[in-house]
Amino acid sequence: MLNEIKQILKETPGLKGREIAKKLDKDRKEVNSYLSRHNEGLYQDQNDYKWYLRATNIIEWHLECGGWLTCEGFEQSYSEIGNLVDAEESNIVVKLPSDFKVLLVAGARLIALVNYLNYIGKNVTLDFELCTGSMGYLNRLGFFDHIAKEIKILPNRPKTSRAIKYKGNSKNLVEIGDIDLTNFNNQLPKELTAAFTHHAGDEYHMAAFTVFSELIGNVEEHSETPIPGFAALQRYNGKQNHIQTVISDHGLGLSNTLKENLHKHYPKLAASMDLNSIASDIELIIKALTDGKLSRFGHDPEGKARGLGLKRSQDYALKYNAEITVRQENLLVKLVYKQGDLADSYHRGDLEFMAGTHVCFDFILE
Repeated sequence: MLNEIKQILKETPGLKGREIAKKLDKDRKEVNSYLSRHNEGLYQDQNDYKWYLRATNIIEWHLECGGWLTCEGFEQSYSEIGNLVDAEESNIVVKLPSDFKVLLVAGARLIALVNYLNYIGKNVTLDFELCTGSMGYLNRLGFFDHIAKEIKILPNRPKTSRAIKYKGNSKNLVEIGDIDLTNFNNQLPKELTAAFTHHAGDEYHMAAFTVFSELIGNVEEHSETPIPGFAALQRYNGKQNHIQTVISDHGLGLSNTLKENLHKHYPKLAASMDLNSIASDIELIIKALTDGKLSRFGHDPEGKARGLGLKRSQDYALKYNAEITVRQENLLVKLVYKQGDLADSYHRGDLEFMAGTHVCFDFILE
C-alpha cells in the first residue's frame, strides 16, 4: 500500500488521509491507521494534516512479525511496505525486530527477495541491531553465506560461517545449499534425503529422494535462474512435528515456463484459458502438481515422457500427511494432503512481486 500512496502523492501532493483513502477506495480509518505505522518516505504537515512525499531515496522496511516470522507474516509485512522490486527508491533497509525468530520458509523468502533486489541494482541493508541474538541460528543455517556479498549486514556480517564449520553435524537441519546452474551440486538431494529419513524412517527414502530430486532438477532444467537458487531442510518439534523443506530460484517462474510452448504442445488447454491472467497461472500450477503431463518441451518429445516431476512429488505427498506451497511472482498455491487424499487447497493472486519459484514441502510426522 505504501508505494500506491507514494504514487498518489507524487501526482497530487498535499492530501489528507481521507482523500488518500478515497483515491485508494479503502476505508478512511484503515488508511489513517496504516499511515500512522508506515510512513517511511512521507511527512505530514502538522498545521493542516496533509501528507507529502519526503525528499529521500531510502525505503525502511520494519519487518514486524510479533515473534516468529512465518510465511504469512512475511507476506503481510511485504504487502504493507509495497512492491520493492518496482519501487523508485534504490536504497532498501530491512530492519528486523527485537524478538526476531524465523521459520525456514519465511527466511528463504527473505533471502530470495533481498538477493533479487541486489541483482537488479538496489542497495540493500539487513539490520539486525535489535536482534543480534538471532544471528547465531541464521549463521548455523547458512543464511549469511547465501546473502549476496554486496548486501550490507548490521551490525556486522559474521566473520566465520558456522554452517560450513559444522556442516552435516545436525540431523535436524540441512544447511542451505546452492542450486548453481554453472556448478550443479548433485549431492544436495542426497543430503536432504538422508536428514529426512533419519527422522521419518527408511520407508520415506524413495518419497523424499523423488521429491527433492524432481524439484531441484526442475530448477536446473527449466528455471534459467540468473543467480543461484538454494534448498534447505529443518525439523520442527511442537504440537505438530514436521519436516520443512524449501527449494527456491530466481528464474522464469513455473507457470511461465509452461506457458512458453503451451499453444504448440497443448493447444486445447491453451485455448481454454486466458494466458494473460493470474488465474491461468494458478490453474497451470495446480494442474502440474495434480495431473502432470505438462512440460515446456511437451509431454512425450522423442518418445521420452516429460512433465511428470511435480506429479510424482504430489503422488508421494498423497501417501503421507503433507502440505505443498508454491509461491511465484504475485501468486501462491497451497495443497494440503491428509490420509491419502487432497484435503484442502488454497490460492491467492494478490501478493507483492517476487521473481522465480519458491516451493515449500511440509511433511507431517506421526
